[in-house]
Amino acid sequence: MQMLENDLAFLHASAPVLEEYLLSDVLYYPVTGERGHQLTGDTTRLTLGNLLLSLRRLQAASFPADQAAELQSLSGQIDGVKAQWRSRWGVKVQQEIPNRVMLWKNYLDEWGEAPKAKAGDYPYNVRLRVILELLLAEADNLLVKEKDLLRSLDMRLKGKSSQGEFIWDEDLAGGFPADRFWFLYLQF
Repeated sequence: MQMLENDLAFLHASAPVLEEYLLSDVLYYPVTGERGHQLTGDTTRLTLGNLLLSLRRLQAASFPADQAAELQSLSGQIDGVKAQWRSRWGVKVQQEIPNRVMLWKNYLDEWGEAPKAKAGDYPYNVRLRVILELLLAEADNLLVKEKDLLRSLDMRLKGKSSQGEFIWDEDLAGGFPADRFWFLYLQF
């Protein structure tokens, strides 16, 4: 699957520069693919949200033993940097959440103007909401304003949708349970 190959290439590009990223003032840190892999989409920029999303998708998928070991090694490297720079990790999380909330709000505002026309791009753009879920689990501090806005956006989304099937590749569903990632199980 192309997305998972891209996620793995993104981890290879991001893990070696993660410490440098955490210590920088840049929120969207440019990375380039290694080993002949061209990065695409959001994975051309390292953020903790993109990193957590790629990790989550990869951990949800099934891989041959050699690739599973490779993923475990990269995950361990990332966990090591996170443990060493926990406070800087928290700073980046705190910076990214308001940014992602506004991107999600802007998407839903545009979507609300033409829901039928925008329904086709929901499976791609919902990654913003998934990233928010993953980042909020990492947040040490209460982000009351962002959480309140996100709750109102969730209510708006629920009002325009109904429960449906998992909208991403079915192989990933086990890593994104419906009780926590309900926004990946909608139909419009």
